[in-house]
Amino acid sequence: MSYLALARKLRPQNFDEIVAQEFVVTTLKNAIELDRLVHAYLFTGPRGVGKTSTARIFAKALNCLDPQGVNPCNKCENCREITDGTSMDVIEIDGASNRGIDEIRDLREAVRFFPVKCRKKVYIIDEVHMLTEQAFNALLKTLEEPPSHVAFILATTDAQRIPATIISRCQKYDFRKIPFEKMHESLTDVLNKEKLEYEDDALSLIIRNSDGCMRDSLSMLDQIIAFTGGKVDEANTAFLLGFSDTNLIEDLLKTILEENTAEIPAIVEEICAKGISLRFAAESLIEHTRNLLFYISTGGKNTKELTSHEEELYKSLSAKVTEHRLFALFQVFQKLLNDLKFFSFEQYVFEFAAYKAASLSSVLPVSCSTAALTQAPAAPVKHKTAAEKPKQQEHKETPAHAERQEEPSAGDDPWKSMVRHAARENGKVAGYLENVFLSGVAGDELRIGTTEEKKFYFRMLNQPEHLKYLSEIAGKFFPGVTKVKMALENEPKKKTITETKKEAETYYDRKTRKEAEDNDLVKKLQKEFGAKIVDIEVIKDIPEEDIEQEESQD
Repeated sequence: MSYLALARKLRPQNFDEIVAQEFVVTTLKNAIELDRLVHAYLFTGPRGVGKTSTARIFAKALNCLDPQGVNPCNKCENCREITDGTSMDVIEIDGASNRGIDEIRDLREAVRFFPVKCRKKVYIIDEVHMLTEQAFNALLKTLEEPPSHVAFILATTDAQRIPATIISRCQKYDFRKIPFEKMHESLTDVLNKEKLEYEDDALSLIIRNSDGCMRDSLSMLDQIIAFTGGKVDEANTAFLLGFSDTNLIEDLLKTILEENTAEIPAIVEEICAKGISLRFAAESLIEHTRNLLFYISTGGKNTKELTSHEEELYKSLSAKVTEHRLFALFQVFQKLLNDLKFFSFEQYVFEFAAYKAASLSSVLPVSCSTAALTQAPAAPVKHKTAAEKPKQQEHKETPAHAERQEEPSAGDDPWKSMVRHAARENGKVAGYLENVFLSGVAGDELRIGTTEEKKFYFRMLNQPEHLKYLSEIAGKFFPGVTKVKMALENEPKKKTITETKKEAETYYDRKTRKEAEDNDLVKKLQKEFGAKIVDIEVIKDIPEEDIEQEESQD
């Protein structure tokens, strides 16, 4: 008998052999045991994780003549015919090559006939998403209400392309990618049963490159066994998977992390000379960046997917890089991979990206890094002298300049001084105070007023913790005051700080527009070109002190 590939030879034959799909297996076994079977099932998930195998096992379980609990016996005539693909009652249809409406019409006619040998006629439609829209529409009624002797099992790797009308008529089961540990355990059992020598590092490479797909891992294992004559080692595995020259990419990564730009041209030139795909090199750099980030963030504990060589590599590199820099490197390499798709001069694009990655300290100066911002001392605030700032403007100071003056002095507006003080200690309360006004002082009580329209600020400031805080600081600016009370006023005679500021801005805008209209150059342009002023926009922010000074001069 000719050799049978491992992916076919080791295909699961009962529910217990299906790897890492516990939810699906448990639900189907319970449905069989409780006799709660429905007419249509939809199996979705990535390639090579057991969708078609599960469908065949389920079909055997429905028709087995001597079931072993909920598992098929795999010995009776029905089981053997289904396994060999010769059963007349379990029909597998390839959705990619039978995707038209005519094939679905034939299926609709065929479902009316009773099964020849089995209890249930089962239709397994693989890659069902390939059916045309008309074919799906033709299948709808049959799929919803088939004869009692028929069951449909639809399988797909692209569930998004299946109409919602089809999905709503099926029980949907999502198959997952097989985790590293489960696949490692399964492949180890395979190699032990086949009595083959293997290295754990080689298995790690196979599993990582199978992307959670059992069929891919078995196919790669078959190829490696054929190449080596029976021994699965890291060197040959790396060669067959295209990783034999990864030392060059590792050298490039080290050069980038050490910011040794002088070595980059020679390494890139060697990568190109050896015929290594630059897209593959970019993808490898991204993978190294990801692995190194996880190695650093977990303290070198999460290394089950790494080979011993990679573990040593990341241990040595972890001292040369920080997590923040790895974030930036990932962005550079990701953009490089995208740029390689659109430019024909790939080597130049790759070289410039490598230079950029190796020059991050100059592209992103240390002073702009998160760590530097959090640790850098605050710049000293320059205090204005009496000559630089006249006394008549001192009481006009806004909360934004509060840090310039710690205590109120003669000539200050006590209310504004109190708001500035609150801005230093409690920004939230200061924001509320800017939208209310000082109603008055009566004995030891400071009254703060607001209107019905701004009742929100009244409620906020009236909270016990805020009133307590205001009562504690009010005495510093209003001598003798020991408590604060909030009041609603329907017709307030005073304006809030925010309203005063807006009025000043409105006045300044009006004054600026008038100056623009009366400008000699503007008038000349209007006369020469017959132009008309449509709109004037004030684009320069003027400090509040200058605005108020101009108002006082006017």
